Amino acid sequence: MLKTLFGVHGEEQSTTRVNLIANVLDGSFYAFGMSFVSLQTIIPVFVQTMGGTNVAVGLVPVLWTFGFNFPQILIVRHVQKLPWKKSLFMKTSFIQRVPWLLMSMVCFFLLEHVGTGIRLVLFFFFFLLTAIGGSLNLPVWFDLISKLTPVKIRGRMFAARSILGALLGIFGGALVTLILGSLSFPQNYGLLFLLAFTMMMVSYWFLNLLTEPVESPVRKDRERHYIEVARRILEGEANFRNFVVSDALIISSSMANAFFAVHAVRKFELSDAYAGVFTVVMMVSMIVGSILFGFLADRFGHKLNLFISAGATLSGSIIAILAPSLEVYLLVFVFSASTLAINMISRLPMVAELCPEEERPTYVALTNIFTSPFVLLGIVAGWLADVAGFAAVFLLAAAFALAAAYWLWARVKEPRRLQVFATENS
Repeated sequence: MLKTLFGVHGEEQSTTRVNLIANVLDGSFYAFGMSFVSLQTIIPVFVQTMGGTNVAVGLVPVLWTFGFNFPQILIVRHVQKLPWKKSLFMKTSFIQRVPWLLMSMVCFFLLEHVGTGIRLVLFFFFFLLTAIGGSLNLPVWFDLISKLTPVKIRGRMFAARSILGALLGIFGGALVTLILGSLSFPQNYGLLFLLAFTMMMVSYWFLNLLTEPVESPVRKDRERHYIEVARRILEGEANFRNFVVSDALIISSSMANAFFAVHAVRKFELSDAYAGVFTVVMMVSMIVGSILFGFLADRFGHKLNLFISAGATLSGSIIAILAPSLEVYLLVFVFSASTLAINMISRLPMVAELCPEEERPTYVALTNIFTSPFVLLGIVAGWLADVAGFAAVFLLAAAFALAAAYWLWARVKEPRRLQVFATENS
């Protein structure tokens, strides 16, 4: 099966088989867990149900992105000095998962006894903690996964994680619909958080199966401060610099994602249980999208996928404004799922192909630090929704998506073509 899916043979197959299976199953069960607490469909509706305003809903992607990106800089230098990654990886992976359990306990025992303000503070505190845990985990995770996965099968490996995770997520979305429709608030959301934690711990068990066969190249720092590192990279790497600009524009366009489900619930007067329906639509779409985008990534490179991602955000934003019925509006979640699938398959692998192997953690951390401040537009989007309505938010997101598509097409060069050109002229 691995030979058919990934094209690994002989000795290569024997050394990569366990790691491929473990990586795919880890990602799949982690995605299964996230289907119970989807940042696009479940969490925004939860914040609204607690009494949160549009600005509070807009805080969801802001806190997640800031928490998931900025703390990386505290650990990345340590990561790239380690010849063996797995030990640190297992510790940070556990830290990433625990806050979901704490959030479930808050729902079960505290939330119904406090007012709206305290509810929001408690939720966002633990929500930020899990994002920070993910941030500490990301550099070592991506460095280890890149180390263990040959470059020519990374797209299909990430696609396989996404496809199986989405298949499980269909079941997760159905459970969400059942739980939100049959249990009272806040116990219904408490159970969702508990299920998310449980599935994430199943994924953690698969992580323990990873085998790290060889040491990683160790980079000795030439610069004392990351300001020096950033200056060297940005001044010397024009293609990476242009990629960062496009990534910032794509992140800016993502301001709409937190509002799609909330807008649908309000526009069509739906119950919270429809968040589960939206999740199922997204999971089915991710299955189809992951098959397609995994193939495109391995065949043509990640730039094409990222261009398609910008187009999907543009399309989803326009449909959200014009959709005359819920059935048409569901296309918004199809396009939103496409952007998520592409992000998992192509965003960080694109970074990996733009940088030297020994500096992978640095490039990943710097990319996120350079671009994540643009997620603050989520707060602006919440204010704009209050002042001018959701249509204004979606129009602004569409404009950023169009700019991202142009910049990718006109300014970012596919790194694999650059490598081929360099090889032919060496």
